Amino acid sequence: MGQVSVVMQFPVPVEEVWRRLRDFAGIIRWYPELAELKLLGSGIGARRTLTDKEGRRQVERLESLDEAGRTLAYSILETPLPMEGCIVRLSARESGPGRSEVEWSAAFGPKGAPEDEVAALLTEQFRRNLARLARQLST
Repeated sequence: MGQVSVVMQFPVPVEEVWRRLRDFAGIIRWYPELAELKLLGSGIGARRTLTDKEGRRQVERLESLDEAGRTLAYSILETPLPMEGCIVRLSARESGPGRSEVEWSAAFGPKGAPEDEVAALLTEQFRRNLARLARQLST
């Protein structure tokens, strides 16, 4: 099983970052490759179907949402990426007055590609999207 983790600092209070991260349907506001998001249900067990601008689809299910710990986890049920059994975690922590830290991590099984290639792909995707979120929150 492969694992990746990306940590990024944000120059905004953790409550503001968590408000964005905890919104399972809100990812479409800061993930510009997405063309469409459909949400089925709410709370634990909710499913979102993400479609990118090239028509590729990914289906994810919210597995946990810990408000006190500012952590959420979701599983990827269907994906065009070469992996399976992927569980993703997003967490936000205070890292100083008016500052926060976000960790986006995943555990996955490679499928049809070497584990290190899948890990590199996920790491780049997490970094790119956290940077976009940081820019959005800083403006």
